[in-house]
Amino acid sequence: MMRTDGVLRLAAGLLLALVALSAAAQPPPPATAPPGRSLSPPAPIPYASLSDAEREQLQPFAAEWEQLPPERQARLRRAAARWAEMPPEQRARVQERFRRWQALTPEERDALRERLHKFREMSPEQQERVRRGVERFRLLPPEERARLRDEFTRMAPPERRAFLQGANSERRALARERWLQSLPGDEREPMRAMLDGFAPPQRKAFRDLLLAAPAEQRDDLRREFLRMDPSQRAARLQPFIPPPPPPGMRPPGPPPDGPPPH
Repeated sequence: MMRTDGVLRLAAGLLLALVALSAAAQPPPPATAPPGRSLSPPAPIPYASLSDAEREQLQPFAAEWEQLPPERQARLRRAAARWAEMPPEQRARVQERFRRWQALTPEERDALRERLHKFREMSPEQQERVRRGVERFRLLPPEERARLRDEFTRMAPPERRAFLQGANSERRALARERWLQSLPGDEREPMRAMLDGFAPPQRKAFRDLLLAAPAEQRDDLRREFLRMDPSQRAARLQPFIPPPPPPGMRPPGPPPDGPPPH
């Protein structure tokens, strides 16, 4: 049965999307020639020499295949192989992502590229937190995901910033609670009261102090703080609190309310 033009365009777009993802994830190493020999360009691969499975996957490019550069032919063949190996649920996710991309305006695509660029600049730990958040979103019912997208789209820029700040605060609160639950039972509530009694700069100084201590000394340092009274804690933390910034300048660094390290 012949494919429709729409299906062909969709298949071509999906393969090109896979090519782009492969190039971003695994940049090829620069080609080098053996000593004393020049590097000849690879020869193009005739469409007729492809396997039956490859011709089926690459049919959208059949008419122009012979004119494609060999490097692009190779990338398309790798993308077709990846597509053939994907389980149905992964194919469905790729198709959905491609359809959403097609529906974006040029401005929205530029914004998405910028977010992807920022994501790649994150530390591995930050990237993993983002991935977990995305996975939690995917597990929501479709109607709930649509409702949240619609609400976020209709927000004014200040509302979006407030929403994201609230989400970050909730994430930090959950992380702190997990840390407290990891402590011995008799320390949890005293530690919670101590952290709640700190001013934000003191919480950050306490976290930095624990982080700077060797792992084997952190339990003793934590218990030392629990034995102190509030004035002793303040005096102990004061050397680790930076002076306030000049008027009109924002202090650097992330919010100080994250959980102390183990």
